[in-house]
Amino acid sequence: SIAPTVRTADVAICEMETPLAPAQGPFSGWPDFSAPPQVLTALKAVGYRTCTTASNHSLDQGYDGVKRTLDELDAAGLKHTGSARTAAEAARTLLITLANGVRVAQLAYSFDFNGIAMPADKPWLANLTDVSTILAAAHRAKLAGADIVVLSMHWGTEYDHLATQTQRDQAAQLLASPDIDVILGDHAHVVQPMQKINGKWVIY
Repeated sequence: SIAPTVRTADVAICEMETPLAPAQGPFSGWPDFSAPPQVLTALKAVGYRTCTTASNHSLDQGYDGVKRTLDELDAAGLKHTGSARTAAEAARTLLITLANGVRVAQLAYSFDFNGIAMPADKPWLANLTDVSTILAAAHRAKLAGADIVVLSMHWGTEYDHLATQTQRDQAAQLLASPDIDVILGDHAHVVQPMQKINGKWVIY
């Protein structure tokens, strides 16, 4: 079981890559996911406290899927960032206060949504990677009182053990900022390298 390891973390972050279906389904797999919400019971029991929701599958089930996923996360008592039900929610910084009083801000962005276009009337629905946008969000997080800003990036090439040039370039740009303290990479589904840039870690 991973629970003993997860539970010892000051804050354990999961990546909720797939939209969640209604409790009774229908459920679907690749390419347009709709996953059982019962998975959240297990995530909570294992010790996760918060989840990122920005991935290439964020928009698989459209606005309804995003809303349902975030509603289910709320019901399970799991915090979240990376997609939003409203513009106001998208603009809020997720701040988590640890037991020792340290405040951690969590940001999450995805390189793409598998070609699904963002709804024109909901440009805030999920976070699309843009370096200047991320830097601005990280600065807002520090102004909001974050001691540490954790950035999750859905990026790279699936099943490739090496970081792409785009990943390396973006990591260098992002970690040049005093407002970003660590980058956690998603998407590849295999182990990629870790690298220290400007004294800070990127786990590709």
